[in-house]
This record gives sequence, structure tokens and C-alpha cells, in this order.
Amino acid sequence: MLNLKNQIRAAVAASRARIMTIAEQILHHPELGYREFQASRLMRDLFGELGLPVQENLAITDCRAVLDSGRPGPTVALLGEFDALPVPAHPLADPATGAAHACGHHAQSAALAGAAIALTATKAREKLSGKIVFITCPAEEFQGLDFCRKLIAEKKLVYCGGKAELIRLGVFDDVDIAMMIHGGCEHFSPASFNGFVMKKIVFTGKASHAGLKPQLGINALSMARQALSLIDAQRDTFEDQDSVRIHGIITHGGAAVNVVPDRVELELQIRGKTPAAIRDAAEKVERCLQAAAMAFAGAVQVETLPGYMPFKSCPELEQLHAANLKSIAPEVTFSTGTHRGSSTDMGDVSMIIPSLHAYNGGFTGTPHGTDFLVTDPDQAYVQAAALLALNAVDLLFGDAATGKRIAALPTPLRREEYRQLMLETSRPAEWNYRKDKAV
Repeated sequence: MLNLKNQIRAAVAASRARIMTIAEQILHHPELGYREFQASRLMRDLFGELGLPVQENLAITDCRAVLDSGRPGPTVALLGEFDALPVPAHPLADPATGAAHACGHHAQSAALAGAAIALTATKAREKLSGKIVFITCPAEEFQGLDFCRKLIAEKKLVYCGGKAELIRLGVFDDVDIAMMIHGGCEHFSPASFNGFVMKKIVFTGKASHAGLKPQLGINALSMARQALSLIDAQRDTFEDQDSVRIHGIITHGGAAVNVVPDRVELELQIRGKTPAAIRDAAEKVERCLQAAAMAFAGAVQVETLPGYMPFKSCPELEQLHAANLKSIAPEVTFSTGTHRGSSTDMGDVSMIIPSLHAYNGGFTGTPHGTDFLVTDPDQAYVQAAALLALNAVDLLFGDAATGKRIAALPTPLRREEYRQLMLETSRPAEWNYRKDKAV
């Protein structure tokens, strides 16, 4: 195995210029979720050039390539995200769209490309058992909710999260282990992330002259304010270990200052460390919304969109990754065991498949901020590529004993349980306390 690993490291080093070019192309052509057409074409063309069978146009922009050893064994998925964020003030933002790679997803694509190049150049398949699949992943950032809802209405999607949609489409049906490396400022692997659901909320009241006859109106903005106050008062009811977070915005607060608002729209994000914690918090939120509508004899409609499942890391994959990082960069400190209040759609994958979501250095600044930039491209792109490839070799070398052992580990949910939970999360709700029942 050591000889093959040395060959892979050499192959990654030899392809450094190509890896850098791919990273720069995606970095300077940022695209938002489900609109990553240039990045998708770039990755698809690379996989084709490497002689790998490619499926394309999955979840609109995803492609999936397969490196098959021809021998039985687990299927290991190497993932790379490639969507950008709307951060118009970022120095590398697209002037037309405001999109920028302020989360480093371009580095993931470059690392995935480098791993594919090295694993094919070294003919690693001859010494492995099982398959390696390379999956480009769209729309991790869950941005552009109205755009996503439009795609859902057009029957082009069911879920806003890219990996949830890929799971629905069967892209992960044959996958036994999944791994990705995210760009960051340090080297670490979180034990867990929060998951979340999104709620699109519409309070409906009755318009009236705000100065002359306010008593004839039903103030939808007052309903929304009271609902937010009630939700805030629920914070003491959440268990500390559940890491519940509830935050949102008012997207429409009324039509005119001298008219009692008859329609107010909100978007809320409800996060938690486990599916049960998210469900509990979501039920409390809905009670608060219902209570506010009842108090003012108004109405409220709630559309729930599944966001991301909580992420749970696989310690065995973390150990394997840490050993490979040590072999490449012995001076680096690699940490594990922390929980992050943020979310990733890798959580959906981790619910049903043993998964790794490690962070690699090479960046500086604040993620999602205007100062988040690559300062060490060799760490961010090249080192991450080598680590992905080396991890895959560890899992599938010889008769793939390590991969088989990890693939057999239990996961939080069975696949059918995951699918059922996602369906249940999507239910709409409505409470109408208008005397005329008009909405």
C-alpha cells in the first residue's frame, strides 16, 4: 500500500498546475446553487478525459463518475461542492450576480479533480477492490429560497438541499462510505453539525385605514411581532445539549405605512442537533404562530421545507484521515470532537452512510465573509486532493477489509427511515381564525 500511496502523492504533485487551473476557473466564475453550469461542465469534461463513465444533469447540475476496480467491494464516494454564495462586497464577487466563493467550495472541486487525476494516473484500480465514485454536489448553501421554490413548483426538484435531492434521485443508493474535505483556516473534523428546517410563513389579516379606522383592520404585522415574541420566550424550554437555534427575517412587512398590513411574510430557520430536537422546536414554533393568529382573529399559513439533517461524523474515518494528514504534514495539528451550530447537507448523507466532513487549511478570514480568501493554495487544493485519494486507497486496498468494516457500521437512520422523515417534514399547515374565513 505504501508504494501506491507514494505514487498517488507524486501524481498529485505532478498535476499541481491542472488542479490550480480548475480551482481558479471556478473561483473566478462563481455560480449560485442549481446554476453551477460552467463548473459542472468543467468537471464533467475532466472525468470524460480521464476515461471515467459519467452520468450528468443529476439534480440539474450534478455529475457522477465511476472508477471501478472490477472486483467486489464497497463503493466509496468522494464529494466536492461547487456552488457560491451571494456576497456582493467580496473582492472576487461576480458583478452581475453578487456571487462569490466565500465558503471555499471551489477548493473542494479542485481537490475532487486532483484525486480523480491521481487515482487514474497511477492505475490504482488494479490494486483496489470495489468502486470509487466522484460526485459533484450542487446547492449546498441553501440560498435563493424563492428560486428553489420555483424549481420545485416546476417539478424540477423536490428538495432545496443538493445532497438531499441527490439521495432522492438514487445517486447514493450504491454508496457505502462518503468523504469530503472542506476548505478552512484550520485542520479539523467536527463530530456533528446542526440540522434545520425552513418555514415560509404568511400571516393574513384585513386592511383598513391606519389612522381613520384601524379598529376595522386585522393587523398581520402585529401577529408576526407577537409570534416572534412568543418564539423568543420558548428559548428556556430547549435542552442545552440540543443546540437549538431559531432565526429568521420578515420578507414582506406591509404595503403602505398608512394601511393596516393585511399580509406579512416571514422566513424562519429552525436548527437542532438531532432530528428529534428539530421536530420539537418546529412544533413549538408552529404553536406560537397559531397562537398569534388566534389572538388577533387572523390567519396564518405555514410551508415547511426540509433543510438539512444533522451531521454525525464517523470516528473511524476521522482516524484514517488524521493518519494520512500526519504522513503529508507532520507539523499540522488535527482536532476532532467539536459540535458546530451551523449546518451542511452532508448531514443528510451521514444519516444513512458512514461519512467524513473534514476541514483542511489554506484559507484566512471569516467563512461567508468578504475576507474569506485562499492564502495557501497548495494546502487548500493540492493537499486536499492527495488526502481524498489516500483515504480512498486505505478503504479499498487489497480486498477492501477496512472499507468493508467501516461500511458495516450502524448509521443514525436506515435509508427508508430517512426518506419517510423527509416526506413528513414537508407537510403544510394553516390556521384561520377570521370570522369571515377569508384569506
